[in-house]
Amino acid sequence: MRARIATLLGLACLLVGLAALALTGYAWFGAWPAEVKEIVDYQRSVGERSSHATDPVIQNVDARRSASLAGSWEAVIDPFGRGELAGIAPRALEPGSPSDLAEFSFRNGLRLDVPGDWNSQDPRLVFYQGAIWYKRTFEHETAPGTRTFLWFGAANYDASVHLNGRLLGRHLGGFTPFNFEVTDRLRPGENLLVVRVDNRKAPDDVPTPLTDWHNYGGLTRDVLLVDVPETFVRDYEVRLDGEERLRGWVQLEGPERAGGAVLRIPELGVELAVATDADGRGEFEATARPERWSPERPRLYDVEIQAGRDRVADRIGFRTVATRGEEILLNGEPVFLRGISIHEEAPREQGRIHSREQAAEVLGWAKALGCNFVRLAHYPHARHMAKVADELGLLVWKEIPVYWTIDFGNERTLELAKAQMGGAIERDRNRASVILWGIANETPDTEARLAFLTALAEHVRALDPSRLVTAALLTAPADLASFMLTSYLPALLGFSRGEWIYPVRDPLADVLDVTALNEYFGWYYSGGLAAVTPFTSRHARRVMIDNMDRITIAQPRGKPFLISETGAGAKHGMHRPEDELAVFSEEYQALVYRRQIDMLRDQPGLAGMSPWILKDFRSPLRLYQGVQDHWNLKGLVADDGTRKQAFAVLRDFYREVAERGR
Repeated sequence: MRARIATLLGLACLLVGLAALALTGYAWFGAWPAEVKEIVDYQRSVGERSSHATDPVIQNVDARRSASLAGSWEAVIDPFGRGELAGIAPRALEPGSPSDLAEFSFRNGLRLDVPGDWNSQDPRLVFYQGAIWYKRTFEHETAPGTRTFLWFGAANYDASVHLNGRLLGRHLGGFTPFNFEVTDRLRPGENLLVVRVDNRKAPDDVPTPLTDWHNYGGLTRDVLLVDVPETFVRDYEVRLDGEERLRGWVQLEGPERAGGAVLRIPELGVELAVATDADGRGEFEATARPERWSPERPRLYDVEIQAGRDRVADRIGFRTVATRGEEILLNGEPVFLRGISIHEEAPREQGRIHSREQAAEVLGWAKALGCNFVRLAHYPHARHMAKVADELGLLVWKEIPVYWTIDFGNERTLELAKAQMGGAIERDRNRASVILWGIANETPDTEARLAFLTALAEHVRALDPSRLVTAALLTAPADLASFMLTSYLPALLGFSRGEWIYPVRDPLADVLDVTALNEYFGWYYSGGLAAVTPFTSRHARRVMIDNMDRITIAQPRGKPFLISETGAGAKHGMHRPEDELAVFSEEYQALVYRRQIDMLRDQPGLAGMSPWILKDFRSPLRLYQGVQDHWNLKGLVADDGTRKQAFAVLRDFYREVAERGR
């Protein structure tokens, strides 16, 4: 009896399982009504592609045949994620009749310009952190023998891309390009493109939610449809490796990827056949004597790579960069980096830089300052920045937002950092201007952080051994306290001391090729010390200002050393007599710069500097109403480009340095 019951139960379970399988099959593949099928197709795409990695990124899209999807897109603010329900937003579902109950629509509402951040386009969105759905339609016909990719310059931060009601995939990271092949997903006639962008970050993201810059959200850079032949040059590198040797590689993709390519540099008399293996990769060497790219003569050569019907043209400069002791060598000669830090903000409250014209304007200000170097903080800037820097002769430090409160013990966080670093290197590996990869800014000295950044530095060197690795360090709290107690406090009490030693002890320095320090003598430390002592802020500032040239930064010797940040804030047009030491006055900012220069002029081992910062920029952390109003005011120029007094102070110093040949 028990055996019969067990058999019947087993048979019942089998029938239930078969029924469930049949129901599942019908749900996915059954002949549903059209509207229901749309939901099923959407849900299937989510199941299949939610974890889909984007396709390998196409190098140098500016040299490809492309159609821009720039313009005014329909948009919906969705802070609670309601648009994902049954694919309402991805399918752009609209009510068909007055009787249809609807609680979602793209029509008759918000419109946002692409490329562009949403914060600077609508007052409701200035501080918005959440999701927004973008929608537009387009027509595009892929010619026979051609492939089409949907390419995004960047989307901050979490982007889910849907084409014709189906998910293509998802990308995390707000500052690097990504693309999807859509050759077989395009329809004749009108195509529907919907992108969900969410600028919120989690504690294990890169960066975390806490940053000292504005969290601009949206499709902040170009969106393009890129057409390439079936077999095409996906990626390449061409660089100088030695006195008379060019070295590099090409990566082909497509059915004829083993067919090889041809490298041409007409001005150097180079025409070289490059054999590719079964995976489409081919390496090459060529003998040539190019004129070296430098800030004084930013020489660029026309480079062409051809593979079958595909031809990619680029403008590439050839130079070497290395270190020798405490010197940075450009083309074998010491160079002093006369720099400035820059955030990716366009002038006149236009939000993120997304055009060549905006990049040229901002970098033109750096040239007017006398710079030969810029630090592009704290994340990869738009592709136009490095290209314009190539043309203007500006050396570049590029970095990713491993910043402040990163979860260094989290493996997912490390993988995100590696992916962002890889995206930045892949995009800009052929830019002669880029000499430094920055892997972190102002991070605490812990064992987890050291292990994390060591792994990240190794990753960078594996991807690009031709450039230098750096990071912006801070003095540890214990060392800062020691400096305060042994040098600054005695001076406040009236006891004269000779040299003030400011120690920089960070084990990360051993991992780096170039060490760098953020310091703000004359700005932050004085007010903090006054708050815990009987002294007034004015007295504390006067003692620091008068003694700043006594400071010696005791940084690890034997490597080049940069001041990656220094400076003071000033509200343009706010003036006070210099001897008042009034913070946020132009006079005090200029005074801090003069005294910083006195300190740094003969600082041992100093190979360059990039004071903070070229232009004022938005920051929700800055809450001094009537003065800051959510702006970081440390810029040498105001948002409209008007120069503050300190601009001339630094410019005159850089002219002096250039004339001395340092």
